[in-house]
Amino acid sequence: MSALSNNVESAPNSEVNILVGEGGEIREGLSTVDAMGRRPVAIIGGTGYVGRLLARRLLSHPTFSLGPIVGSSQSEGLLYKDVWERKEAALKKNYGSQLWTAMEFPPELEGMRVSSLEQLRASECRFVVSCVAPEVGYVEDLLVSSGFKVFSISPYKRMDNLMVLEVNPEQLLRNIEFPLFKSPNCVSVGTSIALKALSDAYGVTEASVCTFQSLSGRGDAMYPRELVQGNVYPVWGTKEHTEQWIHNEVASLLHMAPGTLSVRANRVGVHIGHFIDVRVKVRDRKKMQELTAEDVNRMFEGFAPMRALAGHLPSLPPHPISVQREVGMPRPATHNMEYGGMQVAVGNVKLNDGVWDVLFSLVVNNMVRGAYGAALLMAEYYDHLKSHPAALAALTPARAATNVPPMLKDKSLNDESASKPDEELVETKVPVRVARRHPNVNLDSAPYPTRCPCPFRTISLRTPR
Repeated sequence: MSALSNNVESAPNSEVNILVGEGGEIREGLSTVDAMGRRPVAIIGGTGYVGRLLARRLLSHPTFSLGPIVGSSQSEGLLYKDVWERKEAALKKNYGSQLWTAMEFPPELEGMRVSSLEQLRASECRFVVSCVAPEVGYVEDLLVSSGFKVFSISPYKRMDNLMVLEVNPEQLLRNIEFPLFKSPNCVSVGTSIALKALSDAYGVTEASVCTFQSLSGRGDAMYPRELVQGNVYPVWGTKEHTEQWIHNEVASLLHMAPGTLSVRANRVGVHIGHFIDVRVKVRDRKKMQELTAEDVNRMFEGFAPMRALAGHLPSLPPHPISVQREVGMPRPATHNMEYGGMQVAVGNVKLNDGVWDVLFSLVVNNMVRGAYGAALLMAEYYDHLKSHPAALAALTPARAATNVPPMLKDKSLNDESASKPDEELVETKVPVRVARRHPNVNLDSAPYPTRCPCPFRTISLRTPR
């Protein structure tokens, strides 16, 4: 499996003519750090694996440009190229060239240096994508209190404002004046999109999810080669509490009742692309007896809740699901770049196996759709609504009438790339606003913080080396 491709193609079967590259729509001939009329977007945790991919994506993004890249104290002031190539070389050395292809440094970023948090705060940039680990998520509080809009893939405060655009767009509408917007775990992104399509069509009552997650989901943290090369590594009981996090996020996004969702998680020797096996019981089981697998395939293809915004939000595919009808599909190494990595590939559909009503497999690009792409989609939607006040005003009544979904009581969430032994620290003493304690969070039992513990503290901003 090679690293993400930069191949450009036209979007198939779309209602609008879109030039597609990695991460979605691109502008022909555009690949530069110069703003050229675009809004700059900073990256905190920008030297990590997701941060590096996002920096590359912003070179060709039609409406956003690359702002400051904030890293750790060890990388602050260093040439971004040196940090980038050192980390890529370490990953390739650990996993071997057959499994891992190092991502080449974009020549457009030559001469760029890693910024400090203070440099970001002093800049004119006011949009930020956060890729930081949850125990230092209070850096987001600092930026919010300084007037930034933060679009975050970090698990810090994730359940306070969790959204996947095609699943619960009303969340952003309802909370558009909030300064902090949260995207879930990469598996949760892809799985919730497919389950939302099923739920709208047939009503989902129970689901079982089993993941086979790629190594890039761990960022720059590296497994011992023997655990994952030609092997499967179950993560239950390890320090990766992935099963719990996916369970809480998917259940919250789909409003699933307690006891109706089961999750198992595994790591496999794949570079990029999570493979997920999903089994579902539906409300109208009698109706399912009359359907065929092709009926379900067409339902997945027709799911397009945000289609009207295609061509307005550069990262948004007109249809979020790409259906793979051939036997033996989807596969993570083959189907992780549908619509530049922003579509979820679904296939292997089977009906009525005696226990479950619908069974299918999906592949989500854990770096693009599951990570930076989800954050960019939130930022694009926010920017679009703020730039079109008439459209926002027209949606306001619906927003006001929408009830806030109940939060799950278990908020001990994190993502799969947090708390790595090889993370760097950036230390700077800054004032941090104490966040309001979420009423449903038990801070005594939650493994990761949901507030800053004191008004002033030394920030240890962890980003993978």
